[in-house]
Amino acid sequence: MADIHYHLERPSPRARYIVQQLLGRMTGWEAKEVGDLNAFRDIGGPKIMYGPTVVQGAFHIVPDGLLERPGISLLDPETSNWDALPVLFPLHHGDLPFDVFAASFFLLSRYEEIPLITRDTHERPLTSALHAARKGYLQRPIVDEWLIALTEAWRTWDPRLPQLKRTYAQVATLDVDNGAMYTGREWWRTIGGAARDLLSGRASRVTDRIAVLTRRRVDPYAVHEDFVAMAKRHDARAIVNFLLAPRGRYDHAVSATHASVRRCMQAMDREAEVGIHPGYESSDHPTMLQAQKAALEKVVGHAVTISRQHFLRFRLPDTYRELEQIGIREEHSMGLSDRIGFRAGTCTPFPFYDLVEEHETSLMIHPFVVMDSAMAYQMKLSPDAAIEAAQRMADAVRQVNGTFISVWHERFLSDYGDEKGWGRVAEAVLKHARP
Repeated sequence: MADIHYHLERPSPRARYIVQQLLGRMTGWEAKEVGDLNAFRDIGGPKIMYGPTVVQGAFHIVPDGLLERPGISLLDPETSNWDALPVLFPLHHGDLPFDVFAASFFLLSRYEEIPLITRDTHERPLTSALHAARKGYLQRPIVDEWLIALTEAWRTWDPRLPQLKRTYAQVATLDVDNGAMYTGREWWRTIGGAARDLLSGRASRVTDRIAVLTRRRVDPYAVHEDFVAMAKRHDARAIVNFLLAPRGRYDHAVSATHASVRRCMQAMDREAEVGIHPGYESSDHPTMLQAQKAALEKVVGHAVTISRQHFLRFRLPDTYRELEQIGIREEHSMGLSDRIGFRAGTCTPFPFYDLVEEHETSLMIHPFVVMDSAMAYQMKLSPDAAIEAAQRMADAVRQVNGTFISVWHERFLSDYGDEKGWGRVAEAVLKHARP
């Protein structure tokens, strides 16, 4: 028997998608649609009406109209406040003072990112142009907060409403942009790197390079096993994403043909989960996605279903469509490259909704909240300040029983060179975020 029932007076693919996400996947309930209005009237137990008509015994939410309108247009939703909660699409009718389904759909579908929006030098949506940044709720898992507020208001109205079935979890992810700092480089790159170090006054790196190449010292970026062990200590699901793109301006990973890299990939596959980290140009050239995924699968010996785009560079809806077509089921690029926060307004995984083709897909989006490079390079935080900021985000996720996903890189975990001092940040954050 269903936990709750709902009726959509003006059903659409958008409405069915977002109601099931909020009242089904995010609550842990079985939510059943009742298409016939008269049958809906006769149902006992908790029920919710989404439409203009008032139905006795049903919690009532009045639609704004976004879920009924086909296509995509430039949209800057009106905002208001409900107690201390910022809300979108405010209304003056019904049992909730805003259209929670339209508001949630606007954020989860990334509606604002498909029309023309200001982009940065890497063609990513400029964070400051996003609605959440402009309206001041970027650092809140606002969709999850809306869900909790909805259920609290609904339970006050109907005490039979079940409790939410949500459990806080932590996921730690590592992007392997290099594979090694000194090992596995061609001889001319090794000589060139050493020459640059000497010219820039970093003679100690030449000594380190020689020590690594003569096997008297471990490569500074050999942090992968330590990362997985750290994640396990703090009850975090560990995912390691490997970059297999050919060398380019922004792609610097050691070739997967190198024995040490292959051993690393295979070890990570045994100890954690591996994903593909498609190269910088992969969103412009779809065939690259398939080739790089196939190369990783050849090394680990099985299908790879997890992915995060290098530089968080992807096109909506095209890249997500292409990833789904090649067998990716779990996508981790939904986050910010220059700040901490909730790009899609949530800390709960959700299926990608294709706004152009108007349908829900099988590709699950796993939004991350914090990334070391954003805190260090863009926010200019010290390691101590980064720890404090990331822990605040973990607390915000814990408060709504969501999933705290963090992104780390070899160079920061190495605690080496320019990233000296950052080696302790991940440990402190993952320990604080432990379930």
